[in-house]
Amino acid sequence: MKAGLFFLIVCFSLTLNAQTIDTDTLKNITVQKDPRIDILVKRNKDINEEVYLKTIRNMQGYRIQVINTNDRNKALDIKTKLLNEFPGEKTYLIYHSPYFKIQIGNFLKREDADKLMFRVKKLYPTGVFIVPSRVELKPTKDGELIL
Repeated sequence: MKAGLFFLIVCFSLTLNAQTIDTDTLKNITVQKDPRIDILVKRNKDINEEVYLKTIRNMQGYRIQVINTNDRNKALDIKTKLLNEFPGEKTYLIYHSPYFKIQIGNFLKREDADKLMFRVKKLYPTGVFIVPSRVELKPTKDGELIL
């Protein structure tokens, strides 16, 4: 059976002819296209770039955990105070049953998180520490990622 299959493959391959291409004709090829194609390509590029800039990337980084409590109202009060005190930092309310965790910041380096942690400890002296977390990064037009 295998010998017969091998014989058929050899016979079939001997009947195939390779196609030759004349390189002189390739040099003189002209392409005619609709000018609207360029407009569509540019529009598609702009849409893709806009979508890319709106997406948020996640990377491993650090956040500062301020409180871990099972009292939702207390957690929301602390989040409100943090938003007022640190308006430039993102604040997160994370619920892991039965606890509510309040975290602040997005940092790639632990040293950067340390700076904010000392400022937060002035408001809340106990229970504040740095936790590893997936942080949000936003891409720029230059291809860089910013916090």
